[in-house]
Amino acid sequence: MKMGAYIVRRLLLLIPVLLGVSIFIFTLTRVGGDPAAAYISERMNEQQIAAIYERFHLNDPIYVQYWYWLSGILQGDWGYSRVARAPVTTAIQTYFTATFELTLISIFIAVVVGIGLGTVSAVRKDKPVDHATRIMALSGVSLPIFWLALMLQYVFYFQLRWLPVGQRYSTELYLAQGGPMLHHYTGFYFLDCLLNGNFPLFGDALLHLVLPSITLSFGTIAIITRIMRSSMLEVMGLDYIKTARSKGLSERVVIRKHARKNALIPTTTVVGLSFGGLLGGAVLTETIFAWPGLGRWSTAAILQNDWASILGFVLVVAIIYVLVNLVVDLLYAYLDPRVRLG
Repeated sequence: MKMGAYIVRRLLLLIPVLLGVSIFIFTLTRVGGDPAAAYISERMNEQQIAAIYERFHLNDPIYVQYWYWLSGILQGDWGYSRVARAPVTTAIQTYFTATFELTLISIFIAVVVGIGLGTVSAVRKDKPVDHATRIMALSGVSLPIFWLALMLQYVFYFQLRWLPVGQRYSTELYLAQGGPMLHHYTGFYFLDCLLNGNFPLFGDALLHLVLPSITLSFGTIAIITRIMRSSMLEVMGLDYIKTARSKGLSERVVIRKHARKNALIPTTTVVGLSFGGLLGGAVLTETIFAWPGLGRWSTAAILQNDWASILGFVLVVAIIYVLVNLVVDLLYAYLDPRVRLG
């Protein structure tokens, strides 16, 4: 099957997946509480409240409610966010770039560090560096993310005063450097500062990213390290690696051009799934570091029973998750020509 036809087929298969996710989440929100609560205030009388129920078809059966909700989604009407005091689509556009920025930096750190540590650990099996890497990986999957976040804050902010915490930038520096006058080309704050040539704000933005991105990536680093080490050990015992060595190739060439590329195939799956997981896992990290992203917004929505916001958040994460899985499948075909797109 040609690549173009495969991509079209997979995109079409995403439709029933997203429909299934939307039905499941919509049903949970209707069971969990009154969806009209986001639109009702204490100042409203009975007639106004009844009008809200009528407007959003909340007196109809649940399948009728779902149909009207889905029709609104397809038309760009995702409801009203009581937390953001704006339409859900506007709230998503406002908070998405902050979460995506944090997730991209975190997955980059996780991939670079995880693949590097996994490779070194496999090459130096049973050596001190291997034992240290395995201990780190075990710690990564064992430590609660909230504990790690609080410890990093305590050490690097309260004690050493090296790194800032909270928000995407320092308010005083932002105002002093003319932050409100910046042109927002991409929505990624640190990148926009660089494109504007404002290097003080660029450095400040990177410093604000350090602690939350390390916190968010730590568990993923551990998982990638363990998978990469296991894959490398398996690949390095295969015949074609022995053949490459018998040809007189240096150990570095054997590892970089032969062993590591094939070991990346199972690791690619973990990276793809981890990316979607980081988007959802950013909820706790953003709350602790006061990062103004989708995670913090969704947490506030849950606390206030803002079902329209919750539905919007879950739907966005689901869309990104299935698209990332498509990209992973395409990378499989690139990394291993034996894989056939069927």
